[in-house]
Parts: sequence; C-alpha cells; structure tokens
Amino acid sequence: MNAESKKPRIFIDKNGNWFQDGLKITHRWTYLENNRNLDIDEDGSFFVDEGRGRVYVEVEDTPFVVKMVNKTDNKYFAVLNDESVEELLPANITVCSGNVPYTTVKSNRFKARFTSRAYYEIAKHIIQEEDGFYITTKDGNIKISMEEGLI
Repeated sequence: MNAESKKPRIFIDKNGNWFQDGLKITHRWTYLENNRNLDIDEDGSFFVDEGRGRVYVEVEDTPFVVKMVNKTDNKYFAVLNDESVEELLPANITVCSGNVPYTTVKSNRFKARFTSRAYYEIAKHIIQEEDGFYITTKDGNIKISMEEGLI
C-alpha cells in the first residue's frame, strides 16, 4: 500500500471528537458507525472500512474516551464516547505522564483515555498506600499501574 493511500482523512482528537477533511462529524449515526467500524491494520494504523475501501484515521491520543464511570456493588463500568458501556477492570487502568489514566477497551484491542469527569468518579474509589495507589473492589484492593510516557 502506498503512503498516499494511507494519508488520514479522519482525525480523532483527545476528547473523542471525530473530524473528516477538517470538519467535525456531528451527525450522530455517522459518528457512531465510524466508531463501530474502527479497526487497526497490520502496521498499527487506525482505519474505518467504508465498504469501498479503508479510510485512514489519525488519532491525537486514543480513539476511545471513557466519559463516565459507574459502580455497582461488585463491578465498575465505563461509558465510552461511542455510547457503549463496558466492564471496567481495575487491573487494566494505567496512569501515564500528566497523571492521565487510561484503560483498555473493545476486548483489549484499543486504549481509552479517561475524561476528567470519569477520572473524578473512579478517584472516589482510589486509596493510597505506602507502595502506591489502589482501587477498592469486592475482592480486595487492586494496584494501579503507573507509567512514564503515553501508552
């Protein structure tokens, strides 16, 4: 595949907003359909398969964003920018430079950045101990991974 055919026409900003040819995608169905059809090729490039071929996507940070976190008695759930809800596994949360938390979503295929609102919700369940930060769960406390740089 030549470099010109991989030139991104779609851009996803760090807040999960999609833009095509510089214009924000505001049509809900188009936005949701693009999220649903987002994939990664063998080179690690993001694309949307529109049926007639791939449209490559440039991603500022992560393609998915955790907009909200809800907790039931036993589990945490992440509400994503594509309106889906997934179980949020505390063991998959990593805090990177700038104290920005991330997790994996979509069967661990993609990274997702937490919004401030989602971070504040999960922070209600974080405790600090001598050796780090933990999220409380019904099975005990799970340590949050802290990394330098972006995931």
